[in-house]
Amino acid sequence: MKLILIDGGPASGKNTLGQILANNFNKLSEKTILIDLDSYVEKYCPTWIWNDEQQKEADLLKARTDFTNEINKFLRDNFIVIAIGDRFLTHHDVLKYTDKLMDKVPIYLYHLSVPFALRKQRLRSRGPHSLINLEKDQKDRDGIKNWPGYVYENVNSPEEDANNMLLLIQQDKGLFQNG
Repeated sequence: MKLILIDGGPASGKNTLGQILANNFNKLSEKTILIDLDSYVEKYCPTWIWNDEQQKEADLLKARTDFTNEINKFLRDNFIVIAIGDRFLTHHDVLKYTDKLMDKVPIYLYHLSVPFALRKQRLRSRGPHSLINLEKDQKDRDGIKNWPGYVYENVNSPEEDANNMLLLIQQDKGLFQNG
């Protein structure tokens, strides 16, 4: 069992890459599941539009609790868990998140690095989405100089990127150091 965290801004390919990676592990007879925080948020607020900040914070906390509980359940059942949806920009972000896990397991962290123009193109192809501020996300990410984990340039075909990431995991590249 291991936990693979995939971080990346909107339109960086987290879901696509995560699903193909999960399929690749399953083909190797390794029980693997992809869990996306967004689906837990949508359980509480399908529109992602809240009437007030207090309700938003309450819903996000419930979603994150459900997300963590589900990850713990699958880890206890000896799954490889690929988790996406939270931001892991700093070492502290990762520790704050992984401290909530019941079991201590190997944790791999990959940041998807995608040229801004490609992210804009991917987002445009999805259609309008008023809740995503791509420019702000890119500025936040550009401000990070020392990333925890492994920075992966997600610019190839999804299948090639998933194969590359599988090899990185098998070589223990991206293994997160808690110290």
